[in-house]
Amino acid sequence: MKKIVFLLVLCIFSYTAEAQDWRLKLKSNVQLRTWKLTSKSEVEEKGLAGASIALYKGASKLSEVLSDANGDFMVEVPPNGEFTLVVSYPGCNTKKFAVSTLGVPEEMNKDEKFKPSFGIGGFIMARAFPGIDYSTLKQPLVKVVYVPKLKNFNDDKDYTSQMLNQIGAISDAENVLIDQFTSTNKIGDDALRRGDCPLAKASYEKAMTIIPGEIYPKDQLEKVGLCLKEKEDAAKKAADDAAAKVAAQKAAEEKAAADKLAAEQAAKDKAEADKAAREKLAAENAAKQKEKEKAAADKALADKEAADKAAKEKETAEALAKEKLAMEKAAKQKEKDDKKAAADKAASEKAEADKLAKEKQAAAAVEKNNTTATPPKDNGIKPSGFETPVNTENSNGNKGDSKYKTPQVLGANPYKDAITKADGFLKMKRYSEAKEAYEEALKAKPDDPYATKKLAEVISALGPK
Repeated sequence: MKKIVFLLVLCIFSYTAEAQDWRLKLKSNVQLRTWKLTSKSEVEEKGLAGASIALYKGASKLSEVLSDANGDFMVEVPPNGEFTLVVSYPGCNTKKFAVSTLGVPEEMNKDEKFKPSFGIGGFIMARAFPGIDYSTLKQPLVKVVYVPKLKNFNDDKDYTSQMLNQIGAISDAENVLIDQFTSTNKIGDDALRRGDCPLAKASYEKAMTIIPGEIYPKDQLEKVGLCLKEKEDAAKKAADDAAAKVAAQKAAEEKAAADKLAAEQAAKDKAEADKAAREKLAAENAAKQKEKEKAAADKALADKEAADKAAKEKETAEALAKEKLAMEKAAKQKEKDDKKAAADKAASEKAEADKLAKEKQAAAAVEKNNTTATPPKDNGIKPSGFETPVNTENSNGNKGDSKYKTPQVLGANPYKDAITKADGFLKMKRYSEAKEAYEEALKAKPDDPYATKKLAEVISALGPK
């Protein structure tokens, strides 16, 4: 039995393979990411021309194209197979992409309009940094499969999410390495700016071990060499300056002694003159201070009077504003109350009018049912709403025969009476009369689901006019 099933599947597969003329078109873009690393990181991404895009089935290369000047490319993937798309560029990490064209239904293979395509978000090609684990990139970053619900191809969301998490981990590790490199350079830059040449030299040499081959720390080390030479020159100059300073200090001390004698006499003369000037200035300042204090007292009194006046005016204005606001609020509340009273009155009058109208309508319905109900022909089937003949007494007390008797409750409930008549007519297949009765019930109770349903049955039984 299993062998028969296998042969049947093989036959179906052979037929499907013969009918498969479509190709899955994969379109995407390749960009080159370059880093400029100094004491900070700058990244640039632009379309990469000449990247290799190869399509493999197992270990066999089926086709290969190069990205155009903008980095764009398009690859056609054959049906009914498992394939790998490999994107590579010299000096950059290789990226892979899994594509499965299995599982396309037979009817889609026969459909000439079936021309599937899928757009890949894009490939970022970048050089590898030392010490980073890029083993994840050996696996396909995305898997494209046929999705029956979409009748087209799409990526495996769970797999894509898993790979994005792993790529995020690689990106985080690269960022840590870049931050370590740039921060080490920044320490060197700060040290060089302060003139701490040994620390700058040690920092740039350490940065060259973190990411070898970067030009920035190498260039900065040349500046460190100049810094060290300047330090040596500065030290020699400082020694020469110190010797000159000692000689100059001795001459200055001798001159200072002579100047001191002259200064002491000049100071004595000046002290006497300064004392007289201070006494005069003190007297003048005392007079000015007294005048200033009087002016300040006058101004303070005037400011207090003005402030008291302003406060009183403000208090009066606020009282008037509160009174005006209260009056406006009372007027609005009165207007609102008047409108509500008018609305309540109108609603009450309308309710009373509706009540009278309904009572009038019910009375009319009762009158109509009592005057228009006609007994059906005696065909042996008794419609609901009519009773079998019974002996009754007339107004003279004599017994007589009445062929039909109207129920005592007829007209008490127009909807119920109409439904009763309508159901009876429907049982006797008197469809026209049943239709009129159901319509009468809907007038008494609009949108009633039972009457609506039965009316539809009657109209269907009557057929097209």
